[in-house]
Amino acid sequence: MRLLSLVGSLFLFVLGTAWLVPAVLLTGGGPQGISWWRYAVCLVLALTVGLSWLLQSRGVALGVLASLCAAVFVWTRTVQPSLSRDWAPDLVRASRAEIQGSRVTLHDVRDFRYRSTTDWDAAWYSATYDTHDLVRAWFIVEPFSGFEGAAHTMVSFEFSGERFVSFSVEIRRERGETYSALGGLFRQYELIYVVGDERDLVQLRSNHRRDDVYLYPVRASQERTAAFFLDMVQRMNALHERPEFYNSLTNNCTTNLVRHLEKVSATNVPYDHRTLLPAYSDELAFALGLLDTNVGLAETRERHRINTLALAAQDRDDFSLRIRGRVAPAPSSTAEASEP
Repeated sequence: MRLLSLVGSLFLFVLGTAWLVPAVLLTGGGPQGISWWRYAVCLVLALTVGLSWLLQSRGVALGVLASLCAAVFVWTRTVQPSLSRDWAPDLVRASRAEIQGSRVTLHDVRDFRYRSTTDWDAAWYSATYDTHDLVRAWFIVEPFSGFEGAAHTMVSFEFSGERFVSFSVEIRRERGETYSALGGLFRQYELIYVVGDERDLVQLRSNHRRDDVYLYPVRASQERTAAFFLDMVQRMNALHERPEFYNSLTNNCTTNLVRHLEKVSATNVPYDHRTLLPAYSDELAFALGLLDTNVGLAETRERHRINTLALAAQDRDDFSLRIRGRVAPAPSSTAEASEP
């Protein structure tokens, strides 16, 4: 019994410390890195708990650790999201919308032209879309290279007249800041809805980051697709009034798409590893019947991986049509030279 009690106490110490230390080090951090005073605070907290164990008892030390965790948690709640920081150049503008009946005018739609992931020509535009013209939604999955289960998810909306616009729920990085899944648990990044042209949001990932990108047609009625689109637009606008922190587990790209889906449909999406690890989110969508396909999951993935088409469509104005196979790739110069 004493051994079990000791093991239980050690487990609680490890669990409490595993939360307490990164909470102090990372909460509200920015591109400047971890300040020296945070390390000093962690040292003081560790000494406090350690001395409580040595001079008092294991139970007292656990109580001290619990009290410190509670105090630090209260402190973390004082760190508030902001709309005005020195944002990264590609996130300096936050998209917004004007809604007039079925017509939605999107402002600051991003349309960068990339030479690499760090070299681009910046451009934004405004455009008006009518939800009555919605044709369908497209679900996009971009697994991260080298990390099993990690992925970014997006959604594109297709309107009549061969018009497309994409929504990407992301962290709003500050200048010089990079993404950390651990930092994303401790109020380090604001949340942003990036609205962009597919030549920007999709091509950046498929052609320049060279990640696999899967583009799936969604099976849904026009009414539900329109409701999904409007719900995303309204949440995007709400973030201009009340900013939020991104959270790697509870407020990320995929969980936001799930909430939009659940609001506008009768679908109850289970919160399991396929939501927690978005690289498997297409498996979940397939199981729920949300993907417009009549073949198995493996073949569906194979059919809708768009990297080859995206590379061939580099920077073309009809990029969105080409990655869907609606325009045949231009013949290569070698093929042209071999023709009689």
